[in-house]
Amino acid sequence: MIDNKTNEQVKSNKTPEKNTWFKKFLAFDLLILSISIIIPYFLINLNHIIFACSNHTSHEGGILWIWGRTLGFSTLTWFIFTMVKGAKTKRIAKLFQSYPKAKNYHSISALTTNVIFGLHVTTLLLSEPWGDLIFKGESNHIPYILFLTKLWTGVLFGTIMLSVTILFFYLKDMNRFKKFGYKKFIKVHYIMLIFTGLLAVHIFLINTEILIIFWG
Repeated sequence: MIDNKTNEQVKSNKTPEKNTWFKKFLAFDLLILSISIIIPYFLINLNHIIFACSNHTSHEGGILWIWGRTLGFSTLTWFIFTMVKGAKTKRIAKLFQSYPKAKNYHSISALTTNVIFGLHVTTLLLSEPWGDLIFKGESNHIPYILFLTKLWTGVLFGTIMLSVTILFFYLKDMNRFKKFGYKKFIKVHYIMLIFTGLLAVHIFLINTEILIIFWG
């Protein structure tokens, strides 16, 4: 939320020239989105080539596994990107010469993060070996305790992140926002930051994917 003083500062900084920063930032977002997908996809495929893993990647389920892992890294990139945008909202508002545009910019980023996260989960559920691990309980791919830790840290953090995003969109109505309270809204974000510990564990267990390559 921006205070009245900041609102006045934003208005006073307006010029007759058409503000193009919003479009420039969106174009930059598209660039970051492309990079956050292309680079992980290339590195994961390279990893499979180095370790000569073809038993999981020579069919549709294996391809989905690669895409699921790729989109996991993309989700992480966009989560960090979105948090930075949220912290810099006031500065971005002055640049855009509009606080609503800055707020919408943050909203678009949060929505993008959750869409990528949804694709990450969906592709892994449909993939092999993760689909077999989750739905068939196959334990030959990986130590089961590592599998459960990897799974539930991702699920719990994803649920928290999605809940905060839903709350964010719900509170876009100013009457609801005032009733909820700005301080509570900030506390919710701090709570989510605390729970990034779950995300850290989930990312640290990237070695589960390497174990699958060797074991599976």
